[in-house]
Amino acid sequence: MRYYMTKNSVFYLQREAWDDIKEYKDNYKKVIKEREESRLPFHHESPQFSYRPHLVDYLKKICIEKKLSHCCLHLAVYILDIFMDNHSIIPEKILLVTNVCLLLAAKFEENSMTIPKIAELNRAINNRYQIIDYKALEIVMLKFFSWYIMYPTTAHYVYYYIQTAITEEDVRDKGIGMRSVFYNLHTFVGEYLDQIIENIHYMQCYPPSKLAAGIIAVSRLDIGLSCWTEQLENITDYKREEIETQIFVLRTKYPFINCPKCKIPN
Repeated sequence: MRYYMTKNSVFYLQREAWDDIKEYKDNYKKVIKEREESRLPFHHESPQFSYRPHLVDYLKKICIEKKLSHCCLHLAVYILDIFMDNHSIIPEKILLVTNVCLLLAAKFEENSMTIPKIAELNRAINNRYQIIDYKALEIVMLKFFSWYIMYPTTAHYVYYYIQTAITEEDVRDKGIGMRSVFYNLHTFVGEYLDQIIENIHYMQCYPPSKLAAGIIAVSRLDIGLSCWTEQLENITDYKREEIETQIFVLRTKYPFINCPKCKIPN
């Protein structure tokens, strides 16, 4: 099971600060919400859209092999989606773009010891490119994003919300230890995080914060708990009725009812 977020992440919030400093918590919620609202939108205009399932599977495989976090994976997929959405990439270069997306995400999300080396990523695709190709494309992509890729993803929000996902009442009702309940919750959360990056509509149609709230809710249901609590409402700023759609699409595995921007038949 991969970690959700490393301490190196720009969105990491120390538990001590979360518990003890209300003002810091409020500021954190404000900042991460502003960053969410500044995310670049998807338009489903990527000429490479048909490659996406294979590229996401490849990114998952590398992240598992290199023990990279869910947050790293989700940020890499977001960068890839946005870049492909705004560029026409020749098929021969698509794996180079994918590797550079992962490299950029890892530099923001992982510590220096776990960031994959260019040679390692290139070896995973049979050394198709030159090292200089990676460095040149990295600059091109950073310029496209105006040197700013610190966008919160659903995985970032899940990690933030999960701190209050289990209460003492939950443990008492289940009759088992906190560790067991929390481990079971983590298992389902990880499965949903993998599910939502497989179909772009999850990321296209719903804000990351609301989708993360839905993941916590359905994961609680999956382990036999009520889907929502007062603590979760306080940390997410979402009421139970506000995440009904997210709960429905996650439980039915049907990510959208109508996507107004998608040119592919529903």
